[in-house]
Amino acid sequence: MLFNTCLTVAQSRKWESATSKDGKIATKYSISTRSDENGNDVALIESVTTATEKINMDRCIELMKDVSKHKFFHSDDSSTVVKTISENEWIIYYYTEGTFFTPDADGVYTLTFTEDKSNKTADFTIQAVPTLLERTEAKRFTYLNKGYSFEDMKDGTVRITMTTRLSPAFRVPGWIMNMAFPHTFFDVMQKFINLAHNE
Repeated sequence: MLFNTCLTVAQSRKWESATSKDGKIATKYSISTRSDENGNDVALIESVTTATEKINMDRCIELMKDVSKHKFFHSDDSSTVVKTISENEWIIYYYTEGTFFTPDADGVYTLTFTEDKSNKTADFTIQAVPTLLERTEAKRFTYLNKGYSFEDMKDGTVRITMTTRLSPAFRVPGWIMNMAFPHTFFDVMQKFINLAHNE
């Protein structure tokens, strides 16, 4: 995968753990640096965020397959399917308008789905493929891998695991990083759960 072709990682790598205020969401995360393909040091954000929720797993799967709704839990301005490759793989596009502090950003990704019905698990992977669409003036994500795993716990609950490994599409000031994490991980998970309940 493209994710594995990027050059080596992680200077001053340190993992931290945090729990949401209500104790329902836990995350383990690291903010470090890596060397990109040009030998430049860039930020690297990694995380594993988990929650167990009383919810129907099919609703989680339906939400992940409805790419138009991804923007609601990723906080993008648009999320669309560019091309359907198969019933379990899509090329998708996210776009986020900039703010006073940040430029517009976009990303082109493959979204893949696998399911193990006997073990009652389902997995989605979002992988950056930045050259599949012509670049715009927006800053493009070129190094990103996100995973969404769902496991039916057979007691009416589903264990949700979200993993992230990415470099921002542009240089982010340290104070913004400090403000964003770990809150952002909790926010994405909670928004996903709220939306899945309404599927």
